[in-house]
Amino acid sequence: MIKKFKVTEKVIQKAVSEILAIINSPSAIILLEGNLASGKTTFVKNFVDYFEIEDEVTSPTFTIQNIYGTNIYHYDIYQKSVNEFIQLGLFDMLSDSGYHLIEWGNEEFAKILKMYGFSFYHIKIYSQNDDSYRIYQVSNEWQL
Repeated sequence: MIKKFKVTEKVIQKAVSEILAIINSPSAIILLEGNLASGKTTFVKNFVDYFEIEDEVTSPTFTIQNIYGTNIYHYDIYQKSVNEFIQLGLFDMLSDSGYHLIEWGNEEFAKILKMYGFSFYHIKIYSQNDDSYRIYQVSNEWQL
């Protein structure tokens, strides 16, 4: 299953709502893939806003993990390998109830999730020729 959304600032909340309808669960692992400044953290901010959580959303590039409310976990593995993520005990947290949004998720990480029996969603975020909108490409498996 692959679903694409053409997203501008005005319709991000609608896209988040539709993605949550696809997920249809109060718990999920969501791998966010996109180039630098593609809008991964913006997606997380709007995801948190959707639940009316007033926490400030920032990229956890140096802290590796931020938690919003009681059940939205935001990870950034840009500077960490999958092995480091596991060694830090963060992999174990993925079984905690809630939404786990992982920036810079990659194919290696997806394979390990599958190996350990975790299901996940993959959201590719990219722009076409025009920077005025983004494409959110959502799938329940890793997309090449």
